[in-house]
Amino acid sequence: MLLQLSAQGKIESAKEYIDEIIGSGQKLVIFIKHKVIVDLLKKEYPKAVCVTGQENAVQKQSAVDSFQNNPATNIIICNYKAAGVGLTLTASSELLMLELPWTQADCEQAEARCHRMGQPNSVRATYLLGDNTLDQWMYDIIQEKKAIANAITGTEDEIPVSMINKVMDL
Repeated sequence: MLLQLSAQGKIESAKEYIDEIIGSGQKLVIFIKHKVIVDLLKKEYPKAVCVTGQENAVQKQSAVDSFQNNPATNIIICNYKAAGVGLTLTASSELLMLELPWTQADCEQAEARCHRMGQPNSVRATYLLGDNTLDQWMYDIIQEKKAIANAITGTEDEIPVSMINKVMDL
C-alpha cells in the first residue's frame, strides 16, 4: 500500500516527464508495478497501449506491434512481470521507471526491452525517485543487492571491506 501511495504521489512529475518526451516526438516505455498506476496513466494518456498482465496474449502482441510500428502509438505502459522479458521495444530509446521492482535483475530486464539488437540509438532509463522516500530506500536496497552480487561473482575488480563484511553477515 505504501508503494502505491508513493507512486501516486509521483504522477504529476511523471506527467511532466512524459509530456516532454512525447512532445519531442519520441516514444516512451513506462514500467510500473501496480494496476492503480496503470489506470491513472491511462486516464491521462488514453491512446497508450499496455502490457500489464491484464491483457491476454493476443492483446499483448497487438500492443507491442502497435508501439513498434504505428507512429501514433507513442506510449507503452508495462508491468515488470508481464513485459520484463521476451519483448522487443526498440521503437523507443527512452524508458521511465515510475515504480521500482525488488531486484536489480528486473531493472536490467526492463531496460533490455529497448536495448536490443536493432536499436540504433543509445537507451536512456530514467528512474523517478523522491528524495527521502520509500523509493529512495528501495533504490538503495537494489543497489546494495547489486553490489553484493557483484562482490560474490567477482564482477568488480575491487571489493570494499564493508561489502565483504555484509556478505559475511549473510
